[in-house]
Formats: sequence, structure tokens, C-alpha cells
Amino acid sequence: MNTVRTSSSCQTSSSAARIRNRALAALRQNVKRQNFVPNEGNPAYAQVNGRKTILPAYVPYVGRRYFDFRPRVLCYAINQNLSRHTRWTDEWTTKWGSSPSIAIDRLNRAAANGEAIPVKPYVEGFMPLAALLAITRSVQMLQAGLPDLVDDVLGVTNFVKFSTADDASSSSIPNSWWRECAKRYVTQEIRELKPDLIVAFGQKTASALHVTMKDLCFGARRPELLACKFPGRIPSVNSRPLSEDERGVWDDHILPLASRIRPPSENAHHRSRMLRFPGYFIDIARGWLPALF
Repeated sequence: MNTVRTSSSCQTSSSAARIRNRALAALRQNVKRQNFVPNEGNPAYAQVNGRKTILPAYVPYVGRRYFDFRPRVLCYAINQNLSRHTRWTDEWTTKWGSSPSIAIDRLNRAAANGEAIPVKPYVEGFMPLAALLAITRSVQMLQAGLPDLVDDVLGVTNFVKFSTADDASSSSIPNSWWRECAKRYVTQEIRELKPDLIVAFGQKTASALHVTMKDLCFGARRPELLACKFPGRIPSVNSRPLSEDERGVWDDHILPLASRIRPPSENAHHRSRMLRFPGYFIDIARGWLPALF
């Protein structure tokens, strides 16, 4: 892995911005070129002029300093929940259905407008805090520093770019959606964003990324894949009282990282929940940062 850097010159920042813009442009063009919608399952759709319009795939959110910081971390959750029973589905599908370009760049446009990135476990704080633990793991080895705001240096997306209209559970996603998204989108995302670390949320996400990465040629710069549980339905064990040793790890090493996460906007449909489940992050830290225990 290349040397970690947490600050840079204006020239480097300008160069990184150009690289980011080119990468996002290439990913947007790839989505348009694929022009793919699932032909099985029941994908979420928008009503446009009285017609049912299936929403297109979308590109990852890429923080403004993603290419200016090492390690580069790209996070994958499962898919967006746009099932009919959620309170945000009509609002989002109406907005995204109004324009293909808005739909394709929905994550970055939300951030640019000061809105929460529409990825639920990200807004709730689970993904950014876990990403900070992954970064901590790397910077400890390389004796470097942490980002001021992790949101500025991450890439964030879902592996599956479509949502089922009837059911929010991952088991309702057809297997063909995983295969098509891997082939059409995820491989290109990894090529363009060149992450040092890929953080997978959920067992199926991790398995799909492992298979996808096997088919890519990385040379000497193969990303490291780290996996953790998906925080959608966290077992009660993760809100258990912590042991004295665990409490020390939480208070001294994990909780302080929360100050490096931008709070969700006031109009967000989701609220931060990460601090209610310290056991979730303790379990992650045991696997990624065993020296803390």
C-alpha cells in the first residue's frame, strides 16, 4: 500500500480534484452505456407522466478528498431500500425519476446539496465509523494520521444498484441482480476509484466482492477486502452492556472517532444510531484491531 497522507499541497488537491471529476465522469458514462434495467424480480420504479419508469443504476458517492488521502477506502452496502412501505420512497423516486442524470448521480448530488447521502447505514453512522476503524488499522501500521472528516475521503455505494419494490430484505434480491451489477458496475467502480481498502457490509456483499475482485487484474496494488456484519437488523447482543475492558476500548479508541463524522442534515429521513450499539463496533475492532484488547 502506498504511503498514507492526510494533508496535501494546493497543487496536489487540484490534481486530485481533476482525477475525481474524470473518474466520476467515466462511471456516469458507464451507467449510461450499459442502459440496463433488471428483467426479473420487481424493481422499484417512478411514475413519470403516468408511466412506470424503472430507476437506473447510480455511481458511488466520492468524497471531495478521496484521491487526496491514503488509504483510499471504498465502502459497499447491499442496496437502497425503495420498497413501497417506506416513507421516503415516493419523494426519492419522484425526484430521481424526473431526470436520468439526477438518478445516476443521486448520491453525489445529495451531498452537494447539503443533504444526507441516501444510504441508510451510512446516515445512521455505522458505515463511516466502521470505515474510520479500517483507516485506523492502516494508519497504525504506517504511523500516519486520521482525516479531519471521514466523509470527505470515502467512497460509498451499494453493490446492488436496484431496489425491490415489495420487500426490503436482502433475500428478496434476485441472484441475477448481484451478477449483473458486479459485471456492469462494480468492476468499473474498482478500476476507476483504485481503492486501497474495500469495506463490505454484509456477508453476501463480502462474498460478491471477493468473487468480483478475483476477476480483476490489480498487479502490485490489489485492494484489501475487509468485511463486517450488515447493521440493518443488529442483534440485541450488540447493545449489551460492555465489559470493563470493552468499555475502555470504546471510550478511549472508538467513541472519539465519532467527532470525525459529519452529522446528518436536519431534513434527513434517518438519524444517527451508531452510539446506541457499541457492541457492533467492539466486534469489528476485535477482528481488525486485536491489539486494542
